[in-house]
Amino acid sequence: MPTRAESTNLIVNAVASQYENDLVIPDHKPKNQFILCPVGLVGAGKTTVLKPLSEKLSLVIISGDEIRKLLYDRGLSFNDTWKIRQSLIKKLVLEGYGVAHDSDCATPETQQFLKVLAMNTGIRLIWIHINPPEKFIINKLMSYDYSRSWLFQDSKHAIQNYYQRKPLHKNLNLPFLYTFDTSKENLPQQIDEAIKVIGTEVGF
Repeated sequence: MPTRAESTNLIVNAVASQYENDLVIPDHKPKNQFILCPVGLVGAGKTTVLKPLSEKLSLVIISGDEIRKLLYDRGLSFNDTWKIRQSLIKKLVLEGYGVAHDSDCATPETQQFLKVLAMNTGIRLIWIHINPPEKFIINKLMSYDYSRSWLFQDSKHAIQNYYQRKPLHKNLNLPFLYTFDTSKENLPQQIDEAIKVIGTEVGF
């Protein structure tokens, strides 16, 4: 009979397999691989930006929130989210795909993983900043309908998470190729501009 830890590992592996099976894989692999690395706090609009960028740039999106939701549905903690993300990103890179890492890449652990992966595989890292004004984010978190939320209990919980992670975003020393302000009405234009800049940088 498996131990509790072994049973948990089996469930985590099942979650990883389910998530991998549901990934949207582009019809073709990019000529020049890269990982799109967004930096942005909760509510900044990372997914809003990454979805159209990934479609236009033929990237596979790896979403930390979607993995957390699968773990949550099985009554598991979020502790294994990072392990699943790492494994899938490595696998996709080795298979020749480009990846959009739909999570806040501001943490030292994430940056270290990405930089080591780039060093070992030669893949490019493209850093983008999702950086609307704080007032925009707080208003967004205040007005969200949390009856549909599995991640945050209420606006107080979400805003608390925002301020807990905010120190990670001070004194950022990353080579951002493009900075988005998702509070502006010209976001589609910003996305088009970013696609041109990224395409020029990686040789699309």
